[in-house]
Amino acid sequence: MRLSLRWRLSLTMAPLFLILAGLGGTGVALLYRVGNRIDAILRENYRSVTYMTRLNEALERVDSSFTFALSGREDAARQQYAANSKAYRENLAREQENVTLPGERERAERLTALSESYQRDGDAFFELPAGDAGRANAYHAPGGLLDRFREIKKVSGEILLINQQSMENASEAARSTAVTSLTFFGTALAITALLAVLLAWGMIRSILDPIRAVTHSALEISAGQFDQVIPIDSGDEIGQLAHAFNTMAHRLRDYRQSHSAQLLRAQRTSQATIDSFPDPVLVIDTDGEVEMANPASRRLLGVVPKQSDQAGTGLWQPPEPLRQPLEEALRGRRNFLPEGFEQVLLFGSNGRERAVLPRIMTIRDPHDHTLGAAVLLQDVTRLRLLDQVKSNLVATASHELKTPLTSIRLAVHVLLQESVGALTPKQTELLVDARDNCERLLAVVNNLLDLARMEPGSRQLDVHVEPARNLLQAAADAVSVRARDNNVELTIETPDNLPPVLADASRMGHALRNLLDNALIYTDPGGKITLSAAAEGNEVILSVADTGCGIAPEHLPHVFEKFFRVPGQKRAGTGLGLAIVQEIVTAHGGSVTCDSQVGVGTTFRIRLPSAAR
Repeated sequence: MRLSLRWRLSLTMAPLFLILAGLGGTGVALLYRVGNRIDAILRENYRSVTYMTRLNEALERVDSSFTFALSGREDAARQQYAANSKAYRENLAREQENVTLPGERERAERLTALSESYQRDGDAFFELPAGDAGRANAYHAPGGLLDRFREIKKVSGEILLINQQSMENASEAARSTAVTSLTFFGTALAITALLAVLLAWGMIRSILDPIRAVTHSALEISAGQFDQVIPIDSGDEIGQLAHAFNTMAHRLRDYRQSHSAQLLRAQRTSQATIDSFPDPVLVIDTDGEVEMANPASRRLLGVVPKQSDQAGTGLWQPPEPLRQPLEEALRGRRNFLPEGFEQVLLFGSNGRERAVLPRIMTIRDPHDHTLGAAVLLQDVTRLRLLDQVKSNLVATASHELKTPLTSIRLAVHVLLQESVGALTPKQTELLVDARDNCERLLAVVNNLLDLARMEPGSRQLDVHVEPARNLLQAAADAVSVRARDNNVELTIETPDNLPPVLADASRMGHALRNLLDNALIYTDPGGKITLSAAAEGNEVILSVADTGCGIAPEHLPHVFEKFFRVPGQKRAGTGLGLAIVQEIVTAHGGSVTCDSQVGVGTTFRIRLPSAAR
């Protein structure tokens, strides 16, 4: 019967665990026993040392009380004698109860006898009147208080020395026991370690050899050699692993043979799919080489994918605007999906120029690992042409409408001034309505002209280094009268060390005035508008915050769209003011955002590059 690997490992480790358990138990018991014995000895000896030390201290003070009395300090001598005689008797009594060593009892009894005699003579000393000559004789005479004091000191010193010597002997015995224990444990551990090495060596050899065979076969399979068989026939877990590995290798061989055709068919299907696209399509691997390309991309770019029937290296040098976006897509950072015509690429010449809008998307597997990137060059030549026609038409129509509209506006103003004759109330009412409509129509025409001027391709900026506070102050001055008439507080907040910005003062002033116009329209009397600026990195943020009615969250993504007006707003507007702001800020290389809460207010933030950058 063949044992499993689990049982073999258990039988190998069991003796080691038993030996270690025996050693540990023996060591704990021995150390516990020795520790208790040493602790008891040291505890008893330490108490006797303490009692004798305190007894000697009290004895010294009792002797001092006799000398105080002889020197005439009677009251202090009696107080000191009474207090220290009590302490002396207490420590003597404790020592009598703690006699543990040979010879200690005889000395304790001798000390007791001397102490009783000393106590009687001391009491007799203080019964004599102060200044009596008998006191000096009782203290200094042979066999008197002084000689008794010295005998007591000698006996108590002997008791103290016996206990100190016992403590030193106990310490030496403990040290000897510790050395013996360490020697025993070191020898036992060395024998155990040797036994463990011998057992482990045999077990490792029986396990590692099959594992090396499995590892070698796995490496061969990873290199594409699927005809691997591990010749191991055992009933333990290693044998089961070898059998499972051989089964896996067999199925991998079958899988490769059966799926090669499917993989080839899938590759051809993928190629046929991208070939059907009329726009150029490229598939780039993580090394930057072209894996797949449709005929449109070959005609336009002249690229040939690698592993193609035609001679090609798969190398493609993308245009400069696409290099950074393609690198970021290949690293899995972000896709490149532009929407505006300002990011189109032009190919061709001699009147056959084609405009394409590039789109680059990262290709990932189900585990979110980057496999490459897909490049789509969408042909927008006709759409771009139509957009240019639209922009030109809007600009031309707005320009042509502005001249007659200005004349009509002037004529209405002249009539309202009654320079050519008096007006009836009805005529005045009609002319006022006509004047208001002219003003609204002129505002629409001016906005359309501004928007056409800021369209990509026609932007002309006069950029200079401008202090941010000057831009805010100029915009605030332009609307200060309206703010005062509407009872709206207008404030400017800027730090002293604010860096200047790169901006066209006229265009940026136009953008700020549009934001202030909106803020004044939607802020009720008694409200507040705050213009502020702050530095953040290499940018300066210009903010216009109001305490108006606010914008609902579902409408915030659309506020910068052309002709968009928040539903439910009763105040008039063309929906072009914020679109013009965005065009101006984008032309400066910045961005504009909007934060708003209904009933709280709205804040527009313009980010512009600082002059330092």
